[in-house]
Amino acid sequence: MSPQPTCYQVLLILAIANSAFLEGCNLSQTVTEIPKVPSVLTASYLATASIPSPWQKPQLLHNLEADSTPIRAIAIAPDSKTIASSNFSGKVKLWNLESGKLLNTINLRTSVKSISFSPDGQTFVTGDSDKKIKLWELTTGKLIRTMIGHQDVVESVAFSPDGKTVASGSWDKTIKLWEIATGKLLQTLEGNKDMVTSVAFSPDQQVIVNGCYDGSIKLWQLNSAASPRSFAGHFEPVYQVRFAPNGQMIASSSSDGTVRLWEFSSGRIIRTFRGHTDVVTDIDFSKDGQILVSTSRDQTMRIWNVATGELINSIRGNFVTNLAIAPNNQFFVAGDQDGDIQVWQVK
Repeated sequence: MSPQPTCYQVLLILAIANSAFLEGCNLSQTVTEIPKVPSVLTASYLATASIPSPWQKPQLLHNLEADSTPIRAIAIAPDSKTIASSNFSGKVKLWNLESGKLLNTINLRTSVKSISFSPDGQTFVTGDSDKKIKLWELTTGKLIRTMIGHQDVVESVAFSPDGKTVASGSWDKTIKLWEIATGKLLQTLEGNKDMVTSVAFSPDQQVIVNGCYDGSIKLWQLNSAASPRSFAGHFEPVYQVRFAPNGQMIASSSSDGTVRLWEFSSGRIIRTFRGHTDVVTDIDFSKDGQILVSTSRDQTMRIWNVATGELINSIRGNFVTNLAIAPNNQFFVAGDQDGDIQVWQVK
């Protein structure tokens, strides 16, 4: 009688058969790379492997008609009560997130490319096509001050975690740091070889990461004379970079159709999320770091399990340009090419 195969042998046979089946079916759009989990992250990865069911079936709460021009930027206040949006017509609109009520409209008469709320939620900054960074009072919409120094379009702005500094990235290939209390220019970071498309602070605000139109990603150690570190992996423009809430990982999106997850300490790629068939325009982490949402010109939003790389859900609609996940993890908001804003509930 032939010996019975062991459990290990059975699993190995099934794995080989499954791999051959996937190759034959050409399912490349939905297959992600096998997770390469660094040892320092193993515990947190395993702890977040199970994702709450609401992310599998988010519900559309509101469809807000902001304008007839594409949405260019979206941000959500730290208390998860207010949405700020901008469009190509030069207007910034403030909305009540839960009711969908329009609270205020600010007409800048220039395209606002990026919006960032202060950590206390009292103010927000905008970066625009007129090369300016402007600080606004949230409750009144009053302009507090304007910061001028870039030589080209300001594509991205980001508040530091302590709310004292704003970083701005520009088509002039530089990043500038501004003191919010005075509007004073503190530092200019030079070294990018192409337009800066996105900037973000690390949670401990010791590092700034930026994406670049040439596909590069750079990490700048603040208060240090050291040259920036470079992450290589994308070969087309990088549109967005985000630090994970734990500060150990960085996510990036690109016109190469992928989202990549990087280990901060080493710069190596942990995994690549594949599935989009066009430019990935925006990405955001949930507050707990378990979820990553991506938007694309392929007219889908994709919800990913960060721990496993699993695609949790794909929502098909219009060409989505920007998104933001609410700090309370109960909503995410997306703006599209037609000027509409969708508010999705996940609680």
